[in-house]
Amino acid sequence: KKKKKGGADYMTTHFKDGVTNVPGKMQASSLFSNAKQPIITGNDNEFAYQNDFVTYNASDWNITETAGGSTQAANYANGFLVLGDDGSPSANDVNLVEGYNVWNYQQNKHLAFETNFASIDVSEANIWVGLANTGFADPASLPDDCIGFSHLEDTTTIQFVARKNGAGVSHTILDGAGGSTLTFSDSTVATQSATAAQIPSNTVRLGWRYIPPGQEGVGTTGVYRVYYNGLAQKDVSATTVPDDIGLAIAMGTNTKGTTTTNLMVDYIKVIQQRVS
Repeated sequence: KKKKKGGADYMTTHFKDGVTNVPGKMQASSLFSNAKQPIITGNDNEFAYQNDFVTYNASDWNITETAGGSTQAANYANGFLVLGDDGSPSANDVNLVEGYNVWNYQQNKHLAFETNFASIDVSEANIWVGLANTGFADPASLPDDCIGFSHLEDTTTIQFVARKNGAGVSHTILDGAGGSTLTFSDSTVATQSATAAQIPSNTVRLGWRYIPPGQEGVGTTGVYRVYYNGLAQKDVSATTVPDDIGLAIAMGTNTKGTTTTNLMVDYIKVIQQRVS
């Protein structure tokens, strides 16, 4: 309804939930609290990439595979990148895909990563999903320069790891803030039917967000805020950071023995404040 004020017309408006300039949060649980949702492309202030693996183009990636039957393929409902082996692998077979060194830690720039993944045989698998320098070639050991998530054979744990020149900080993922150590469990995929699409079971949704010093209540040293299922559970001090080298998206598995482990990555998202 138009009203008069000081001789000028103006329009009154009503917003049931008020007005806010807070960036949108998908289902109130998004890791990327500083980004518009959904993240499709970046803008003048943001450098962003996401892949839901509806398709997989091998030419987009640098591939390390030591097994003759290794495959990388998009599969399952919602799209999963499956890094697997067509037959029984040999011990220490590697299946790893890497992007390019376009992600760079900057002390005063936000940087965030999120993923969702599963493995069909956790105890036999060594897994890396995150950012690492492209010299990294085997998930059985940690990358020298990296920020991401590692799972090692003969364990049921997942570690958040940030390292520079082979040294760094880590955090064991919990099942909730202040909870117990998360148990990473074997995944299965049921047979799809006409009434039920199927996805791998027991996926783990993990993320981290680097918050620069002096922002969002952080002190003089930046932190990696680590997330499980979209909820923050730990601030890890960014005292050791890969600040002198470019990082690439890296996803891969090393099979301990002769059992197929199949790493299945649902999606990856990375976003950073643009360097200008």
